[in-house]
Amino acid sequence: MRRLKIGLLSLAVLLLSACDNASSRDVHLLSGGAPAELARTHLAAAALKQQNFNVTIEEARLGQIWQRLWAGKADASVTVWLPQASAPFVERFFDRLDDLGPKDAGLSLGTELVPLHDKPHTLVRRSLAQDAPEAVALLRDLQWQPADIEQIIERWQLSQDWSLAAESWLAEQASSESFKP
Repeated sequence: MRRLKIGLLSLAVLLLSACDNASSRDVHLLSGGAPAELARTHLAAAALKQQNFNVTIEEARLGQIWQRLWAGKADASVTVWLPQASAPFVERFFDRLDDLGPKDAGLSLGTELVPLHDKPHTLVRRSLAQDAPEAVALLRDLQWQPADIEQIIERWQLSQDWSLAAESWLAEQASSESFKP
């Protein structure tokens, strides 16, 4: 009988601990491979990490970003070029995703793959709002200027470490009004 009580008590503790962590603290970001896309993604990751999220970043091509977000294999991307570059994917994959809008005017990728009037948007899987509402709120509120992204790229050129470049830039901006995570 004593073993049964201990077993039931252990089960109750496990169930309660599972209920305490109602929202996930893990966020999987997808990024394009261009320097401006990597700078944006690592900046978003640095802001999420400041709020105690565990962030992983994976590079992917534009079509793969849409597919992985739609399939739930990733949570968000701050580098989805809209409207023209993503036109082939919108109708096919948009039903499970939310567009949180553009975060900046965009920087040229130096290729003809991105139409002139496209801007990088933040795209999240719709279920992330239930899984990690704080992460969605933070991603929705993130704003930066093209000059901010250029500064992070310059830092990366010195360190060759995207996380270090974004985190050190963000730390310097903490008291500034130019960036608010």
